[in-house]
Amino acid sequence: MGGWGDKMNDQLTRGLDHSKTFEVIPSRRWRRDDGLTASPYGAAPWTSDAERDRWTLEPVGWTVRHLKTGTVGIGRQTWPTEQAALDWLHGRAPF
Repeated sequence: MGGWGDKMNDQLTRGLDHSKTFEVIPSRRWRRDDGLTASPYGAAPWTSDAERDRWTLEPVGWTVRHLKTGTVGIGRQTWPTEQAALDWLHGRAPF
């Protein structure tokens, strides 16, 4: 048919191109040796210098950062691979 509805259905199936709004970045979390986790976007999770050595910053997938505001994430779980995040970023995969 090639009409407006077909174009909209194609956009919804593929997703939108977000590359002018977001960039793909590694997603990381603080993890303590006992499995406790914390976000890297706040205060340090340790409460003393002695406890600092129990924490490591580790990768947990891929997310996006808003280019203008610097906000990290879009309220969804991280993508497992950089390619999956890039597919979403460029509209090659639905949300």
